[in-house]
Amino acid sequence: MARHLETQRRRALDVVFEAEQKDILVPGLLRELLAERQEVSTAQVPIQAAGADLVNLVADHLYDLDGMIEDYSAWGLRRLASLDRCVLRLGLAEICFAGLQVAVAVKEYSAIVRELGDEKSIRFITAIFNRAGKEMKADAAEAVSAPEELTAADASALPEATSVSDSAMESSERSTDADVSARNPGSTEPSVSESTVSTSHDSSAGDGLGDAESNYSFVSSGDDANDELPVDQSIDEEK
Repeated sequence: MARHLETQRRRALDVVFEAEQKDILVPGLLRELLAERQEVSTAQVPIQAAGADLVNLVADHLYDLDGMIEDYSAWGLRRLASLDRCVLRLGLAEICFAGLQVAVAVKEYSAIVRELGDEKSIRFITAIFNRAGKEMKADAAEAVSAPEELTAADASALPEATSVSDSAMESSERSTDADVSARNPGSTEPSVSESTVSTSHDSSAGDGLGDAESNYSFVSSGDDANDELPVDQSIDEEK
């Protein structure tokens, strides 16, 4: 199985390298070239499913991969040898998007470069792979710690918001107590003022009760109804 994967990595490298040499290294044209090499190939072992999956992985993330190489390399993407660029694309694709361990990628691709390149390229490619692995670990740690920091921030904000509400409530209660004391000193309950009673009687007139209710209230307000006789009746009695 390991031997098969090693062979398919080389077939994938052949396709990516050919696309770069033909200046068609863009996702769509790379997939078209892959389709051709799956049918017709000059290699003794044509590219198969594992190799095709790797080429498609490179096509899916081609621009991200080139951006990584540009960032991680002190020389930039275009100053690298074509073989090194293609090996880096394949290796970074497996590390960053297929979950291959950095140590395994270094071992597998170093064997390919040793056969096709030189020792300087191996050291350079190993450094780039290690850099990618560190960046992935840092991003994973940041993604895990971010929700915890968010929760802590929300929790610390809750007591402050509660204290503000309590303060506002206490201020409202003090204001209410002060109003009650001003209306009825020495008493804890508000009293009904004369103006309130007067307003109540005035509002009743609008309900259709009219002057009849007002006269009725006047007559029945005394202790003895005879004390409030009309003026004409008192004159007749004196006569």
